[in-house]
Amino acid sequence: MKNSYKLLVVIAICIAIISCSKSSSDDFTIRDYATQYKTDSLAIESYLDTHFITYDSDFNVTFDTLLPTSGHSSIRTDSSLDLRDTLLYQNGINYKVHYIRLRQGDITNGRRPTQVDSVFIAYKGVKLTKSSTTGHEDVFDRADSPVWFKLQDVISGWTHLIPAFKTGTYTPSSGNNPATFNNFGAGVMFLPSGLGYYNNATASLSSYSPLIFSFKLMELRYRDHDGDGILSKDERGLTDTNSQTRWRENPGSDAYDVQYNPSTKVYTITTIPFLDTDGDGIADMYDSDDDGDTYLTRAELSYINPVTGIKSYYNFSNAPDCSGSASSPTRIRKYLDKTCH
Repeated sequence: MKNSYKLLVVIAICIAIISCSKSSSDDFTIRDYATQYKTDSLAIESYLDTHFITYDSDFNVTFDTLLPTSGHSSIRTDSSLDLRDTLLYQNGINYKVHYIRLRQGDITNGRRPTQVDSVFIAYKGVKLTKSSTTGHEDVFDRADSPVWFKLQDVISGWTHLIPAFKTGTYTPSSGNNPATFNNFGAGVMFLPSGLGYYNNATASLSSYSPLIFSFKLMELRYRDHDGDGILSKDERGLTDTNSQTRWRENPGSDAYDVQYNPSTKVYTITTIPFLDTDGDGIADMYDSDDDGDTYLTRAELSYINPVTGIKSYYNFSNAPDCSGSASSPTRIRKYLDKTCH
């Protein structure tokens, strides 16, 4: 009997918990994205007019409130800042996003990540509000030493904006000497909450918070999700041949290409699906047999080196077509052509 009573008590408690959870869930409604974007946009535009930034030789950025006696210009009017904006499409909304290019990165030797790669990055996340303790910037997250992130796994604002920058060069660590980075890309992004954490709150961040990030792009790793030897960046189905603007392309289920006409000041959006050569519903970057001919892509890229006699593998740049030629940039590479293997 005692055991039965205890069981009933446990069941009653469980029912109460479930009922409370259901009630709380029913009472909670996620805000409309378009409405929230208008609120965030007004806050960000105001911030650009009422705040200034300073940064040192290593591009460590500080944010502060603009005062009549400060001797500084606002972020928007500071002619020394390369303040830009771009259009990012998500949640059915064309988000206008401001960002500052403090340094693009090493123009000659730097590499540009895509939205499917990993980046080694130092950053600082700041709220638009002042800190209650210092009266200046309100930092909610930071990594002064760079850390690795997969751009597919971070907030979408990062996924979209980080590829606007390039890495620099670095000297690997030796003994007690740490690695040194030079000419790395550095910038600042101002994100509406829809491109950040939106309705998700943390101990240091309230829900629906527009955010600011300063960042330094130190290094990157080009990823190969399916391990077929073709980097994922070369299996995305991009349409823009301009290396300076194709970073904006982000193929996927909510994908787009943004083109801006400076004379009309009009943005044009074109959707771009992930490349799926064989139409099996698996994007090439995740498909071990891209053309669906039952021969693995990795096997179709293999060949015997005529000089060394050792099995080697083609990459995206030198993979030939069915005739064995790799001279035409518009060729259909044989690993994408099911008529040969």
